[in-house]
Amino acid sequence: MLLLQIIKKTIFALNSIEMKKYLGIMSCLFLLSACDDGDLTFDSFDFSNVTAADCSNNPEVLNSVFKLNNNEALVIKFPTNVFPFRNIEGTSTLSISAENKIIYRVFNGQVTPTYFCSVIPPVTPVVIDEWSTADQSSGSIEIKTTPVNNTTKMQDAKYDHTIVFKGITLSNSTGGTVTYTEYIFGKYQTKSNITFAFGSVPIQKCSESKLIKIFDSNVGNVENRQNLNEVIILDLPPSVFQQAAGSETYYVDDSHQITYRLYGGDVIATALCSETGLPALYEEWQAEDGVSNGADSTGVIKIDTAINGTTRTHTITLTKVQYRKTGPTNNTFVQEIQTFGDYITTN
Repeated sequence: MLLLQIIKKTIFALNSIEMKKYLGIMSCLFLLSACDDGDLTFDSFDFSNVTAADCSNNPEVLNSVFKLNNNEALVIKFPTNVFPFRNIEGTSTLSISAENKIIYRVFNGQVTPTYFCSVIPPVTPVVIDEWSTADQSSGSIEIKTTPVNNTTKMQDAKYDHTIVFKGITLSNSTGGTVTYTEYIFGKYQTKSNITFAFGSVPIQKCSESKLIKIFDSNVGNVENRQNLNEVIILDLPPSVFQQAAGSETYYVDDSHQITYRLYGGDVIATALCSETGLPALYEEWQAEDGVSNGADSTGVIKIDTAINGTTRTHTITLTKVQYRKTGPTNNTFVQEIQTFGDYITTN
């Protein structure tokens, strides 16, 4: 009886092994069939731990964003005159087209950013397989933009752009296709466009109490560059502009306010003064109340007045002004010192 039980267990084990072999062979045949049909398992792509990059010196991939993983590349290509990654909170959707394309490439060796960012791409590595969206393909690229929270320096102010492909179909040269209902490309990060480049920009007056400066970073709206306008607004009581020569110090508060804004388009002084007909507001930062504390004072507004005949020149200097981004984020930065400029009044 014991011998019979041992024989039965041995036969069962052999049957299990044979069954596993049979299933393994069937799985291989299924995979071979899928390859013969030109299909691609998109889930096999794994770019989740790869940081998205770009380059601006190669016209072929200008405004493209890509991820590289050893010998693979996943590229999103946009028109050269389109800037989809605007630093403005919200969600935008771009339809797949001849210009908005998604490309997956396999190389015969490791690929680096040099391959994409060189004006003349290197000879190696060589592309051995490529899948891309068709010019008339359906699907879209969704971009959700949010500011990075809790930054405390101007150069650290950044934005995360979470990119998701929806309803896309990729195809290759042999006619193979793969459709993906949703694929999370991941985050692409950009820096804030704050520069405070107001140095030689003339002061313009909205009223006796409201002074403005406007810096256009793209005069003439040159193609392939974002058209951004920076604005700084001083809202001060007219009494700060003294009749006599001398120096006076004030601090940011409810009556002495400073506002910084970044617009996505040309800003005209009359529109800014009336707060009408302005382009899209990308960012707004409000100066926080200052504190009088000797050498450690913050939010200082210093006005030096010089008189020449009937002309009074008021030189305005801002020191240790802390700006806080309006909205739900907790982002701040300190502008150590800025010469706002000379404001002229007459008797």
